[in-house]
Amino acid sequence: MDILFKEARLKIERAKKHINDLNRLFGDFVNDNTYLVFIDHDPNGGDDLLKVKGTKNLTDSFVLVLGDALHNLRTALDYAINEIEFIIGNKRTKYTKFPIHDTKDGLVVAINGGLKKKVPEQVIDCIVDIIQPYKRGNGDAIWCLDELDIEDKHRLLIASTELRFVSGISIEDDKGLYLVDDWLVVPGKIASHPIRGAKNPKVKDQGKATYRVLFGQESSFGTADIILTLHRLTLVVALALDELERAFRLSQI
Repeated sequence: MDILFKEARLKIERAKKHINDLNRLFGDFVNDNTYLVFIDHDPNGGDDLLKVKGTKNLTDSFVLVLGDALHNLRTALDYAINEIEFIIGNKRTKYTKFPIHDTKDGLVVAINGGLKKKVPEQVIDCIVDIIQPYKRGNGDAIWCLDELDIEDKHRLLIASTELRFVSGISIEDDKGLYLVDDWLVVPGKIASHPIRGAKNPKVKDQGKATYRVLFGQESSFGTADIILTLHRLTLVVALALDELERAFRLSQI
């Protein structure tokens, strides 16, 4: 029993690979002319408006890889419970899975329904009192992970991009060339900026945009940053495995 949860930790490593792939796909998106800076000329002689808007969406590959990353993290927890049962000598059953529930009471009921008879008491106490994989428990992130994994089994998850900043835009008019200050874009809007005193302005350089990629509004994480959330989840799941290992080793003393 020198090495525990090797296969579970391999699942975490696989999830990290998927996260790296998501970073690459997101980088490709950002570098692919995904926004447009243009000038809306006022036909009545008023101030022209400099505008910026996003023009492209993420590819389907992004949400497919996202689902794979989440599933590997969720599966790592099931692998750990399966290994504990195997070491003790119990056969895998329909209850051989890491328990997650909406409430603490519901978690306890679910555990009593089968898992409690399969693993040591120290492991049960660890799950219920330390990891707390239920909504608003210490393991709230694990509960959210489970919700997304279930959702991905039925339909593709929703991911959206948010154009945040554009810097380095340059405008040229009859008087010459000048730079526009760094621009914070209001989410979901076509951002506009008045061009005062310019004659016949034209966009010479669209600058460089900064994006975020977010879960859909209906996700268990809300509109959280996907990449940052996945990095956090890898830590949460790894720490949960550490706690399970500690509890199981104590049970074998």
